[in-house]
Amino acid sequence: FLLHKYKKRKIFAITLFVIAILIFGLTRFVWNIEIICSEKINKNEIIEILNSKGIKEGVAISKINTEKAINEICLRKDDISWVGIKITGTNVIVNIIEATEKPEMIDKDEVCNIISDKEAIIEKISVQDGTARVNKGDTVKPGDLLVEGVIEGKYTGNRYVHSKATIIAKVWYTKEKEKSLIQKNDVLTGAQKETFGININKFKINFNKTLPKFKKYDTIESKKKLKLFSNFYIPIEIEKVIYKEKITETKKYTIEELSDELQDELKRELLKENNITEEDLIEVIPTISPTQNGVRVKLTCITEEEIGVPEQLVY
Repeated sequence: FLLHKYKKRKIFAITLFVIAILIFGLTRFVWNIEIICSEKINKNEIIEILNSKGIKEGVAISKINTEKAINEICLRKDDISWVGIKITGTNVIVNIIEATEKPEMIDKDEVCNIISDKEAIIEKISVQDGTARVNKGDTVKPGDLLVEGVIEGKYTGNRYVHSKATIIAKVWYTKEKEKSLIQKNDVLTGAQKETFGININKFKINFNKTLPKFKKYDTIESKKKLKLFSNFYIPIEIEKVIYKEKITETKKYTIEELSDELQDELKRELLKENNITEEDLIEVIPTISPTQNGVRVKLTCITEEEIGVPEQLVY
């Protein structure tokens, strides 16, 4: 009678015990790798290096050697200055600091000139050592001599030095682009379809295998790993795919509309390509030229910045 009374509770207790053992077993393995770095670092390359050193999902935490992985990343990647790997729960967190490109250094005791590294107009030049070879208002090109590592003495003759100077100049960045007044653009209609799936380690279950009936669509995939606590991941991943319908529309622009759009596009590209910000700009000059079918825009962004790099002087 007593066994019959507590039979269901016993099964429940055994089930909980089995689940607890499974969870404990899962916590002995890595189920997630998180890489924290800048956009310039290729995460896929980092994952490949980690995998080659035994750090991958499903591997036992006790078998991981973080020191070897750190050394391998630093040896194979010149664009990285520091790597840190931390294991928290079932999560491996890899922190990476990008190496900043440093100009070639010349010993302070070595004689050197200062040459221009950009096309610019000199605004201000303050020389601490050496002799200025340009003045305010001069236009210079890359490689032009700005400060020579020599001090001319009337009675003592020439004395050669390591040039030091602060040179402020106006630098311009230019880019142009042409487009037709009649543009075909893809626009979203607002209609969409969502599908879900579950990934259990490497086994995948799709709940909806049919593709949407849209003629054209954008696909947005998102994956979320399940975790028990903040850093205790388990090998179960929920996958969500959204299909967003789009259609092609033909739009006829005016010259003013298209030139405004091109200016914004060129400005974004120039800022990104030359690693400058809106705050750096002191002037933006557009040149608009109508063409047979559209418009051509040339955009010049002007900044005020310090220029000049050292160059070894042979004498």
